[in-house]
Amino acid sequence: MKKIKVSVATLLVGTSMVLMSSCIGSFGLFNKVLTWNSKATNNKFVNELIFLGLFVLPVYEVSLFLDGVLFNSLEFWTGKSPIAGAETTVKGSKGEYHVKATATGYHVELIGSTASADFLFDEASKTWTLNENGTSTPLVQFVDDNTAKFYFGASEMTVNMANTLNLLAAR
Repeated sequence: MKKIKVSVATLLVGTSMVLMSSCIGSFGLFNKVLTWNSKATNNKFVNELIFLGLFVLPVYEVSLFLDGVLFNSLEFWTGKSPIAGAETTVKGSKGEYHVKATATGYHVELIGSTASADFLFDEASKTWTLNENGTSTPLVQFVDDNTAKFYFGASEMTVNMANTLNLLAAR
């Protein structure tokens, strides 16, 4: 009888984590598998064969299940993704950039160069800043739930998000 009560309690707690979290989440594990698969080779046909193999083996299904049931719920309750620290490569107009998530933002490096920058978020002031070559430049500050302040060098602009959304909806 005690074994049944523990099983029922475990089932209820697990179900509550999924149903009460109200969080879609970032699906970090699933997206990592998908990103790896899309860049596994330079041949789209070989990548498709890899996809089919991962689908049959149920790698995609298991990663989606783990994200939906475990990792996204943990991300909601703790505020941090357990799959954080992700790294990716982004193509830009001046080359490829290596982007790494950090505890406070993102570190970006131009591949093949010494150029780098950090985009950091300060929880206390709710401000994103750009740190480059020893210089810190504020980019945007979230004043409250409806207001953001954008910085453009010496000038700044305060935007009321509710008014902006109303203007867009009226169009």
